[in-house]
Amino acid sequence: MTVWFVQQVNGEVQTEIGPLQPKELLELVRKGSIRPETKLRKGDSAWFPASDVGGLFEAASRRPLKFFCPSCGVEVSRPPVTCKHCLHDIQKGEARVVSAEQPDQLPTAVAQARNKADDEARQSMQNWLRKRLPRRSG
Repeated sequence: MTVWFVQQVNGEVQTEIGPLQPKELLELVRKGSIRPETKLRKGDSAWFPASDVGGLFEAASRRPLKFFCPSCGVEVSRPPVTCKHCLHDIQKGEARVVSAEQPDQLPTAVAQARNKADDEARQSMQNWLRKRLPRRSG
């Protein structure tokens, strides 16, 4: 599995955080601890700006999914799984909930990536509709 490292600079002191799993890296982006200019490295590679990681800020802009047992409501890991609280066997597609974070609570880089993705999706849908629907004669 790929591991990531983050370089933090405080005055003249440089520290390295890691190894981090991709999920942990995304959480730091969501919290605003990693900005486009923050230096990262993947495994043993050289340091590079976070903005060079394709899709990092877009991925962080997606709301993380949380799963809950449909029987008892306790949070569980991604199905299929057995709830440790009530022993209910949860299959794929049961009780998935998206976290309720709002775009204005996100760091600027993440919010901008989310807005860009929303705009691109809207534009794509409009283009598709223009091609599929007959033009009205006026």
